[in-house]
Amino acid sequence: MLERGSPAAVLIGRWGMALSVVIGAVLIGRVIRNFPYLLPNRLPGLVLYELGPALVLALAIGTAIALTGGSRPGIPARLALFALAALVAGTVTLAIEFGAILQGQWF
Repeated sequence: MLERGSPAAVLIGRWGMALSVVIGAVLIGRVIRNFPYLLPNRLPGLVLYELGPALVLALAIGTAIALTGGSRPGIPARLALFALAALVAGTVTLAIEFGAILQGQWF
């Protein structure tokens, strides 16, 4: 069992929080794309619809890199790890969302 405040617990908490932020950004991006009628009309809504998911994901990855600042791997390694986590989360989300339509043909 991990002791409260131990270095291992702090490391697990930081990385878990960072990965949760990235996965949450992927899910927010899917909500923006699936419910465009909730966005404002005209240009602001179009900009949010087109650029919103990418901006949210970029902000989340930047936040995740900042949260894990005291960790061993450098910034490029953490950037690659969080981009991979976003790719996996996006793939799982799309597989769940369109699984019935694709019927496994895209694997």
